[in-house]
Amino acid sequence: MHFQSVLKDIVIVSWALFRVMIPTLIIVKVAQETGLVDWLNHIFNPITQLIGLQEELTIVLTTTILTNPYAGLMVLASIGIPEGFTISQASVLASFMLFTHAMPVELAISRQAGAKILFLAVVRILTATLFCFLVHYVLVYFNLLQELANFTLLEFKPTSNLTGWVVEQIKGLIFVQIVIIVLLFLLEFLKMIGIERLIRFVMTPFLRVLGVSQNASTIIVVGLTIGLGFGGGLMIKDVQAGNVEGKDAVNALIFINLFHSLIEDTSLVMLLGPNLVIILFVRAIFVLFIVYLLINLLKITPDWIFKKFVLNEKALGLKSQNT
Repeated sequence: MHFQSVLKDIVIVSWALFRVMIPTLIIVKVAQETGLVDWLNHIFNPITQLIGLQEELTIVLTTTILTNPYAGLMVLASIGIPEGFTISQASVLASFMLFTHAMPVELAISRQAGAKILFLAVVRILTATLFCFLVHYVLVYFNLLQELANFTLLEFKPTSNLTGWVVEQIKGLIFVQIVIIVLLFLLEFLKMIGIERLIRFVMTPFLRVLGVSQNASTIIVVGLTIGLGFGGGLMIKDVQAGNVEGKDAVNALIFINLFHSLIEDTSLVMLLGPNLVIILFVRAIFVLFIVYLLINLLKITPDWIFKKFVLNEKALGLKSQNT
């Protein structure tokens, strides 16, 4: 194992993530304290009603968008589950949270990895709204999953002072650092035993259909299993080194923005009592369709539009820019 090479990658990935995550976390906290969150609640109220959720759940959606699913569940634990909350509604709420959580941090990371923030933000919000709208009205029309949800919320205690908030953020960043270290040593080990080549081989047909090159296969696997933050961190490193071409980076980022951290996030939102088939398998099929559609639309998009509205050229390495 190339120990020094792994340590170098740990420093590069950690710096790429933390220089984005820390300022973003502070900005989100300021937004919460200055009332911007209340403004977002007003904007998102129509979406909440469109997808069949009670108005009081808007704060759960906006909190999840600005922070993470943990914070969204903490808010829900504090305001209480609305009366008559069904499995259908739990499935819609869980799906929206899975599509849109932690957007400021994840979009900032994605920007450093090669995609424009506004483009990915629109894709995530519209995809979440369309999916949840369809799920809600199909389930209501066929009178499916209208039983009361069997939610199992843990006892979350949100911090009420700045010191407590800082402590919680530091704990989170330490956890992120530990995961980065374990992840990169694991990836190096997988390379040594040939698993990485096997993964690329297995995913090649899948990636070819979606239009994503083999260079992004490891990043997609990491994003799917562990999360966009870590997959995005690896993408930042490879993009800045010029190892991933701009369009491949964008294609991979679209996919992992819509579908990532399957184990942790899915397990977490199951506390709401949703239907697992809907939030995992139906959502997966829907995402594959959307990603396939978007990638093919980008193929026929004029180059100047792609560069102006989709691709963040400043993130690209020299080799990628010259490709």
